[in-house]
Amino acid sequence: MQAIAAGRKATTETDADMASGGQQERKDGRPAGKAPARKKDPLSAPKRRRPKQERSRATVDQILAAAVAILEQGGFEAVTMQAIAAAAGINIATLYSYFPNKHHVLAHLARLRLDERLELLERELGALKERDDWIDGYGDVMRKLFVLREGQASSVALRQAMHASPSLWEIDQEGNARAAGFVADLLHAKFPAIRREDIDIRARLIAEYVTATLDFIQRNETGMQEKILEEIVALTASYLRSFAPAPERSPPASPA
Repeated sequence: MQAIAAGRKATTETDADMASGGQQERKDGRPAGKAPARKKDPLSAPKRRRPKQERSRATVDQILAAAVAILEQGGFEAVTMQAIAAAAGINIATLYSYFPNKHHVLAHLARLRLDERLELLERELGALKERDDWIDGYGDVMRKLFVLREGQASSVALRQAMHASPSLWEIDQEGNARAAGFVADLLHAKFPAIRREDIDIRARLIAEYVTATLDFIQRNETGMQEKILEEIVALTASYLRSFAPAPERSPPASPA
């Protein structure tokens, strides 16, 4: 009897499961086995007005400066719209008239920083196409990029915030893709015999590697930043030299 009752229970549960399309409802109201809905991307919120007048641009500068100060003091989690408004000395409604959330504030700041770096890379790497000592020149570009990043306010804290937020991380990846394009143009000019798709892969590796290693240097507090930078420059130069085809060997001389 117990077996029959158990069988009836199993049949009832199976029928209910089939009637619901093979998914039973959980206690939280979601069908069993169904993944929770993805969180909405904070950057999908519509942008606010663009600052056209000098006064509006000054307000945006205040907002960004406030966000930088908060980042440096408390990191990504400390950045809130209320904290930004208070630090900028503006009304919260004024802040929302420019940015819908803190992610848009940080994204605006990140893109400004990124554009400065990309302008440097485009200019400097473009000039290397005409140089025979371009590999040594590439090391100089890495040094200039490091100096630029060091001079950008809250560079380390902003980079950490970009790692903490998937939506901000996408901006970083977009930047690396654009940087890789400049590197690829240089490599293609120097090694026209290498297939473009192979050049693109190597260029992206270099862009990702340089970004990651410069992040590491900036976080390093041992006083060895310059030494680490020179090691990275040397490693990059060695990798770039490996692209050149090996010289053809002369056939061995035949015995007399």
